[in-house]
Amino acid sequence: IEGPDSIRAQDVYTGRVLWKRELPGFGAVYDNTSHQPGANSLGSNFSSAPDGIYAVWEGRCLRLDPATGETISEFTLPPAPGEEKPQGWGFVSVYDDLLIAGATPLIFDGELPVGVLDNWDATSSARIVALDRHSGEVLWSYDSQLALRHNAICVSDERLFCIDRLPDAIVAKMERRGEAPAVPARLVALDVRSGRELWSTSENVFGTWLSASSEHGLLLQAGRPSRDMLSGEPGDRMIVYRVADGSIVWDREQSYGGPPLLHGDTIITQERAYGLLDGEPKMRVHPLTGLPVPWEWQRAYGCNTAIASEALLTFRSGAAGFYDLLGDGGTGNLGGFKSGCTSNLVVADGVLNAPDYTRTCTCSYQNQTSLALVHDPEVELWTWADLELGEERIVRLGLNLGAPGDRMEDGTLWLEYPYEGGPSPQVQMTTEPEEPRFFRRHTTSVTGELPWVGASGAEGLTRLTVRLAAEGDAPRPYTVTLHFMEPGGLAPGERVFDVTLQDVPVLRGFDIAREAGGAERVISRTFEGIMVGEELSIGLVPGPGSHPPVLCGVEAIAR
Repeated sequence: IEGPDSIRAQDVYTGRVLWKRELPGFGAVYDNTSHQPGANSLGSNFSSAPDGIYAVWEGRCLRLDPATGETISEFTLPPAPGEEKPQGWGFVSVYDDLLIAGATPLIFDGELPVGVLDNWDATSSARIVALDRHSGEVLWSYDSQLALRHNAICVSDERLFCIDRLPDAIVAKMERRGEAPAVPARLVALDVRSGRELWSTSENVFGTWLSASSEHGLLLQAGRPSRDMLSGEPGDRMIVYRVADGSIVWDREQSYGGPPLLHGDTIITQERAYGLLDGEPKMRVHPLTGLPVPWEWQRAYGCNTAIASEALLTFRSGAAGFYDLLGDGGTGNLGGFKSGCTSNLVVADGVLNAPDYTRTCTCSYQNQTSLALVHDPEVELWTWADLELGEERIVRLGLNLGAPGDRMEDGTLWLEYPYEGGPSPQVQMTTEPEEPRFFRRHTTSVTGELPWVGASGAEGLTRLTVRLAAEGDAPRPYTVTLHFMEPGGLAPGERVFDVTLQDVPVLRGFDIAREAGGAERVISRTFEGIMVGEELSIGLVPGPGSHPPVLCGVEAIAR
């Protein structure tokens, strides 16, 4: 973990500081509050491998021992042609046994401090140098004709890809002076072992971001526009090439936020997803209507951009946020602490690491600390998904009365009611009385079928009406399951009521405590062939002298 004047290692599982190496000024260019976090535009000044941490400091690259932080060796770059002093380091990254470095960072203006918003100084280098990362021997060097953008350099399948292009803002300044770049921009592929050019193109080179898929042998040219990035980042076009020969697989104009993430055969942008193989928008089945809709994810306010693991997207969404890519149930929050302006919710080593990156942040949150989280199946998982809902019939729906959020389970999207935890599809519902008493327990306090459904509910509810289709739609048969739990510790016989569906009795003298075997035990009853046109109507009629009825959840599935 990098600090303004140091770098340190912490144990992933305990947080214990293993070592800390003082390097005055090491992170100075990243130490600002201008909403230009971390290495967003400059590229990173350190890179980690199992046998060495490579940290650029005071004109040289230190190879640190990962176990102790002690210096194993030091490397310098050779002088540029015609120069006597060693070149400066622009960025470093590790590929196999190679150290890839940007050499001679380009200063376009020199008017603003390096690393602040809308300053393109040091975002590109004059050349790329490849070194043996063990000995420091320079293996090859590649000179730019314009500028090698650090964010547009990547390595895959023994090839290094880079974009040789001036920033648009610098080109605009040149044009105002009546000047123009000396040569066209180029996208170039090099042999990573020798630096030999394998292929290049000067057609449609617009990007500021490159990412390659080793699995599919494809290269993505794109931009990375976001609120925390330099202005002028392209976000209206993507091109995918074959890494072998540079031939174009597809070229599409489409609006997106960046940086794009390659996840298997999918490009995940900062709000939606596209197919890596064909560029088509990724689709999903709408969990309520069963119709195909574009796959999207949402978040609340906040800086930083999403990063991904195999199963999770992580990002800031007010507090720390995530999206479960496997369950596909919506956006969730880890309350009580803020994730960093630099993306810091990192899934690795079986835990979700959250080192504190908020030292220079003015946002007020309850906890300012580093932490790590592990999966716990007893933790309540509540999400929200702002899915659009038109006039189409709802064919599958779960209603979780009194719940603090939504939840996807076995293909059913369970919606909270009333809506409190975040945006949800606005299913039209009415209750009698208008405001029954809602209650909520923690899931671990109840037992039985779907305890998280039974842990909350409505007491005193006598009718619940749910609109499932447009007026005039022909009735369809549904399977309706009702979930109950005795929340008040009442004994058998103290809470007894009848239940109707579409005004037809389906349960008479229903006693939750007796049927479930006691209080705080969830029980359900399923009814087949319930014909529903526009609305599903559920009635609950208390018995003479009984406590008011209780209903916790409703699941309706069209057949």
